[in-house]
Order: sequence, then structure tokens, then C-alpha cells
Amino acid sequence: MTVRKLTLSAAATTTVLLLCGSILGATSATAAGATPTTPTATTAITAAGPSAPARAAAGAPDAPGIPTTLAPPAAGSTSEATVVRPAQGSAPATTTAAPALALSSYDPQAGTAVLAPAGTGSAESAPAAESVAGAVPAAVQPGQLIDSPPTRAAPHGALVAVTGVRPAADGTVAVTTRPATLPELLGASSADLHSAISPAAFEVKPWISGLQVTTDLGPTSGGGSVSGGLGLSADATVPLPGGSSVRLSGSVELHPAVDFSYRGGLGLVDPEQARIGFTLGAHADWHVAAALTGGTGPVRIALASYSASPVVMVGVLPVVINLAFTLYADVSADGTVTLDAEQAYDGTWGVHSDYVKGPGWTTTTDPGSSTVSPLRLDLRGSATAKAGLLAEASVALYDTVGVKASIEPYLRVAVNGSVVLDATHPEPEVNGTLALYGGLDINGALMARLVILGTPVLEQDLPFLAFHREWPITSWSAGQSPVPLVNWTTLSAGVIDDNQSTYLRTRPDWDPYALKASCPDGTRLLGLAHGSDNGLCSDVTRANLWDANHGYVVDHGGTYVTGDWAPGYTKAQCPADSFVSGYSRNGRTLGVLCAESATPLGTASRTLWFDNGDNRPTVAGGGDFAYGFGKGQCADDEFVAGVAYGQPWWQLWAARPYALLCRKLA
Repeated sequence: MTVRKLTLSAAATTTVLLLCGSILGATSATAAGATPTTPTATTAITAAGPSAPARAAAGAPDAPGIPTTLAPPAAGSTSEATVVRPAQGSAPATTTAAPALALSSYDPQAGTAVLAPAGTGSAESAPAAESVAGAVPAAVQPGQLIDSPPTRAAPHGALVAVTGVRPAADGTVAVTTRPATLPELLGASSADLHSAISPAAFEVKPWISGLQVTTDLGPTSGGGSVSGGLGLSADATVPLPGGSSVRLSGSVELHPAVDFSYRGGLGLVDPEQARIGFTLGAHADWHVAAALTGGTGPVRIALASYSASPVVMVGVLPVVINLAFTLYADVSADGTVTLDAEQAYDGTWGVHSDYVKGPGWTTTTDPGSSTVSPLRLDLRGSATAKAGLLAEASVALYDTVGVKASIEPYLRVAVNGSVVLDATHPEPEVNGTLALYGGLDINGALMARLVILGTPVLEQDLPFLAFHREWPITSWSAGQSPVPLVNWTTLSAGVIDDNQSTYLRTRPDWDPYALKASCPDGTRLLGLAHGSDNGLCSDVTRANLWDANHGYVVDHGGTYVTGDWAPGYTKAQCPADSFVSGYSRNGRTLGVLCAESATPLGTASRTLWFDNGDNRPTVAGGGDFAYGFGKGQCADDEFVAGVAYGQPWWQLWAARPYALLCRKLA
């Protein structure tokens, strides 16, 4: 599997780099080729491991290396702050003669802090403070940097420059500050670290009763042996909407590691290269039992949240990286089904934000390698059901800027009738039809919290293109005559074409030079996502709508538009008695693939906006086809006749859909 990235243009990053120096990320995407179909019920998806840290342009001088280690978890909450003189030229910041100090209070919004002798916590509780009265104010001066590891006053650490000093008689000193940057701390030095994180560094918050936190679960029923990581075991019943419930049991083992690298430049505005990120290995055996209906919709059940702020020691200078992730059980169904499934998951994935001077920052989610295996399956009903284990994670520096990403390996089954699959049955017991799929969803965003002089100027996450891949594992049909199942297909054309139409794959490229996606033959487009290149196809209500001659046209805006149904936006629209069965994007232009209908179509229309969040039917089939993005979806008895598009201010290089023109099928 190949990892791909999308990098912000120089024009889009120039202003941002000037504002926040070295602590900033930007948007990108990862993708991978399709996983081949296998005849077994275990499918793996693999990718290249995390790439080496990006380097500066050829010919740039090498920065001097500094020994870099991961500090052990701090004991207590009075870890010493480092008071240093800012970096000068190629040399990193240098320590001062200040006595051992710690932040006894810190207000990042106001830019104020109080320094007290380390180990005292407050002047009232420390007789020793009197012995250093006068020493603290004399040692702390404007222009110096305060570099603090996580403390009670600054749980995520702090890196600030002193702008004013006001001593007190009790030996403490109040300071005013502004945010500092990594180049001010590390100068033109270089540092590299990839290290596993001790489970003792994490704070774990269970979200459901019956959850136990361990550090070593030992061998598990999925055939794996795990140790030395963060463990969870659960056996709980969680209520669902509508009065039903889901039974969760099983175990999860996690193995987190942190990535940090820095290569300084000659100035103090931005470095030559930098990286923050982490990787997460996981093994899970998970059991889900529930009675689901289409009214239940997708249900995401939070299991536990993890947080840690490991300290990377670059020589004597601490750099604080903030990690957080939450595990969820994710179940959904678009019909009525009784689900009792057990699955195993093994895999490793990572998320990184990389900077190279010139191109700027890129954000990369690395799919790594994932294996999803059904261990046991008992399904009865008529529905498409999905069960997955989702990890949602973020990484930041001093809690100011970073990236977040989520990965969900899942199993999806389309059943009409019943099926029993377990170790005692070489072949599944099927009465009806069953189709089993493996899948992998990856989504992410830049956590854009830019800080200038302590004032947040932007509080909006900027999503990068998502990755979605689903592959058939196997299918069976036996016993009763099958009732046709509704097909839902997610399209993803963020980095490669996703042509699901068998007919179009035999024809010339229907929109050369553009990224494109087409629905499977017999289905139509029903939904699109704003901010990504994901779409949703279905044959719900009306199957095999395409004319037998397979006639089609492509429109990029204006040719067939009837009325200004989305004022202010460019509109791509299909002619009468045609429906949208695909879409394309070529930079700032979006196109629609219009398939001729086998029967006359209705003309009753409505405009459906989705740029400010989801706008979907109350009971929406197809699941969350673009998690983290606003999605528009026409009703089951409608088709998409047109798409209105423009360019978001934060993504000027890419056209994005803002509204759909939905029309009745008849």
C-alpha cells in the first residue's frame, strides 16, 4: 500500500508560517490501493511504514546533533522549569544561573505565570522559599524563555518568552509572557527520536462500567500474544436509542510510540525540518451482540480515553508532546437484524505532521498494516450491519497546534435470512444470502489553534482528504429465495480514481486529468461530503436505473442548469431524465457524470445544503460515509440532478460541493 500526501501551497502557508513559526501543521491525505478479494474470511491491508523525516533542500548545511531521549514519567507535579537564554545563531538556548524553579500558576490566555522555588508549590508551604528570596527575581529577566514540563499549573507543558518581571517578597516572581517557538529554543541544532511510551505515562479514563484497565493481558483468543502495553478488558451492556441495548465484551491491547525530529535553520522564524507524531500498535478480540434497526442509526460507544504528555529531552531542554486518543465501539444497521459477532484486529498505524522549509507542512496518516478477521458470526434479519473498533487520536506540541486522525477497521455484512459462522462449522450455516466485507476508514484534520501573543486567532479544525477502502471477503447463498438487498457503496476519489462502474472501466476516460469516482452499475449517487472527495451510491427504492444503452454526458457547470437553485455557486447539472452517477474534480472545477435514465424521472426539486454540517434523512442508509465532514444526502425516493460547488477559504486549490439538487424519482 502506498502512502500519499497533499501539501499546502506556498501561497496558502506563507501567512500561517509567519504567524506561528515552527509549531504549525497543514492538510494532507493518505491513500492506498484496493485490497484484493480473498476467498477466506480474513483480509489484510498493508502500507509502507512511517517514512523517514523529510529533510531540507539539497546543499543545506547539516545542523549539529544533540542527544535526544524520552524522559521517564515525572513523579509528582512540581517538575522544574528550565529558564534559558534564547538560541543565538546556530547554538540552542543556554541555561541561566536561575535556582531550581517551577510554575506555581500559569494562565496561557492572559500570558501570566508565577515562578516559585521547585518543590514548594507555594510560598506559604515552603520555609525554604525565604532563603532564595531575591535570587528568583534576579535570575529571571525579560527576553528569557521558560520551558516547563507538564505540571499541575501547566498540564500540557509551557514554552513562553518572558516580557515582564514583577518580584514578590516571598521569593516568588510573577511574569508576563508571550508564546515562544521551537527555533527560539533549539536554534540550528538537530534532534531525532522514536521511542515507545511507558504505560505509566498515560492517564486512562473509562467511559463505560465494567471496563478494567491493565498493563498486560497476555495471550488472547485471536491467536496473538501481547505484553507491555496498555490493556483494556470489558464486559458491559450499553443502552442504545429506542430502548434497545448492545452487549460489549473482549479485550484490547495498545502499544503507543512517539516520533519527534527537528532540524534547525539559520534564522529564528522557521526550521529546515520538523516532525511530531506517533504510531499505535493494537490487538483486539471484540464481541458485539445487539438487536439493531434502521432507526438505531450509527452508534459510536466511547470505551476509554487515554492522555499523556511525554517529555522529549533535547540535551537539557525539554520539549513537550501531547498525545490523546479515545477508543470507540462502532455499530450500525440500515435494516432490522439481530447481531452477535466476534472479530479480531491486529495492526499498526501512525499520524505525523512534517515540515520542510519551502513546501511547508504536510499531515500524513499512515495506514500501516491491518488485519480484520471474523471469529464468530450469528446474524438474523434483513439489513446491512457494520461492527468496528475505532481509535480517534491527536498529537500536539505544548497543546497549541497539531493533528488528529482516526482509523476504523471494520467488518460489514449484508444479510437476508440467517447465518451462523464459528469454529465448529467448516462452512457457514446460511439460509438466505450473505455478503461479508472488510473495510478501513481513515480521517484526519489539522488542529488549527494558532497563537500570537497569547491570543487565539483561529479555532477551527481543517480536514484533509479522507481514505476509505472496502473489499469483499466472501458471500454465500442457500435455502430460501433471497429478497434483493439494498446496496450502499462509498466512493473515495481523494488521491486516486474510484471507478466502481464495470461498464465505464471498459470505456475511455470519461473526464481526463481529473480525479473521479463512479457508482456501481445499477446504482445512483445519493450523497456527497463537503471538504473531502467522498460520495455515497445506492439502488434504494429504484434499482437498475441506467438505460440499457449506457448513454451519459459530463457537465462541469452551466450547460444544463435550469434556474439559480444555489445562488453564488457554480452549478454542474444533468439534463432532463438523467441522474448523477459519478463526480470528478480537477483543481477548482467539479464535474458530474450524468447517466440516461431507463424511465422518465420526476422534476419536483429541492436544494439541499450541507456546507455547515450533515444534512441527511433522519434514518440515513449507507452509514457515515465521510466521518468528520459535513455530508449531504438526498432522500431514498430521490436522485441527485446537480451539484453546486465553490472553493473553501482554507482550500483554495480544490473545488468542494456545497449543495445538491435533489429530485423525485417519479
